Amino acid sequence: MWLQDTSCMKLIHDFWYNKIVCCPMFIKLKSLKIKLQDWNKNSFANVHNADLLKQGLLLGIQQNLETTSLSDIDEPLCQENIILHN
Repeated sequence: MWLQDTSCMKLIHDFWYNKIVCCPMFIKLKSLKIKLQDWNKNSFANVHNADLLKQGLLLGIQQNLETTSLSDIDEPLCQENIILHN
C-alpha cells in the first residue's frame, strides 16, 4: 500500500534530503521510522478496524439471506418481469 501512494515517496525524499548536521545513519533511520508511522496512521487510519466493520456488514447480509425465503424474493422479481414485459 505504501509504495503505491505517491505521498509516501515524497515524505521519504523530503525527509532524507533534509539537512541534519552530525546525524549518524541509525538516528536518521529512527527519525524516518517515526515520520512513517505518523504518516501511516494519518493516511490509512486503522486497517484492522475497517476490516472488522466490513466483516460485520458481510455477516449481516449473509444472515439476511439465510432468513429470507426464496418465495419472498421470487414474488417481487416475477412482478417486475410482468411489468417490464407489458
